[in-house]
Amino acid sequence: MLCLRVALLVTLVTGIAPTILIRLTLACTGAFVIAGFLTPLVASAGAAVAVGTAGWSLVTGAPLLFDSLRLHGLLAGVAAALIMIGPGAYSVDARLFGWRELHMPDP
Repeated sequence: MLCLRVALLVTLVTGIAPTILIRLTLACTGAFVIAGFLTPLVASAGAAVAVGTAGWSLVTGAPLLFDSLRLHGLLAGVAAALIMIGPGAYSVDARLFGWRELHMPDP
């Protein structure tokens, strides 16, 4: 959400095209995912941008952000996997919030 707000602010202040806004959001999202900072939230924002831009392109006839719908689907799928998996052991999230373990009770 922070990436989206910064990109929206940049667009409103400078008048840059919305395509640059979307690319800036995806770049910021990618940087946060690489760092492992707020991974589930940032990955959900990336999935929303991928699905939203593909849907917008289909409805309005605007050109796609990437070459094909497959890449939009792939980005949304990878983001969904990151949402479910969560951050890694060497991420900022693991340092801030600790490592999460799921303990299953014995039957």
